Amino acid sequence: MSEPTYPHINRTRSRVQLILLAVLFFAPFVIAYSAHWLFPNWAPQKRVNYGQLITPVRPVPALALRDAQGQLLSSNVLRGKWTLVQLAADDCGEACQRELVLTRQAWATFGANRDRVQRLLIAADGVDVAALKTRLGAEQPDLQWLRDATGPQTAAAFFAETAPHAVMLVDPLGNWLMMYPHAADEEAVKRDFKGLRKDINKLLRLSSID
Repeated sequence: MSEPTYPHINRTRSRVQLILLAVLFFAPFVIAYSAHWLFPNWAPQKRVNYGQLITPVRPVPALALRDAQGQLLSSNVLRGKWTLVQLAADDCGEACQRELVLTRQAWATFGANRDRVQRLLIAADGVDVAALKTRLGAEQPDLQWLRDATGPQTAAAFFAETAPHAVMLVDPLGNWLMMYPHAADEEAVKRDFKGLRKDINKLLRLSSID
């Protein structure tokens, strides 16, 4: 004779199994949430990047830019490569030139990956870019010398929140990712050089979008 079945026992067992599965599934989220709010000091304090992250990242709009010969460039000049952007509000004095040397030295260390990184100097409308290039071009042979042109969106307006002489990092998809403020002294220049080089080398190693 077969033993009688007890449906209510089977239903109870199913509920218990369901509850156990739910506990196992949600437990990590509950623990992580509790740890975040109850033990904030447990969170890692060390940043993995040196530059200041732009959060959220900001897509660079189509910019009206002219080269040193006055030719209007395609709006996609900030796409296709990792791009280091520096603005020049005037004729690029000592502070401006210090950042140019910094990014030039970092770029030179990228070896075979140098063709994946480009450097742009975007001068304000009214600055004689051709004269700038004549004066400083021999020391910066890889630099693209550009000028903001009249248009619906300028580089100066888009990057208006940055400090003077800061260096901006734009990814190959045209997103503004990070900012490196101006190095005020020799020690800061050394730190910026190491930090900038480390950040970009890491991005070049991990990136698959260029």
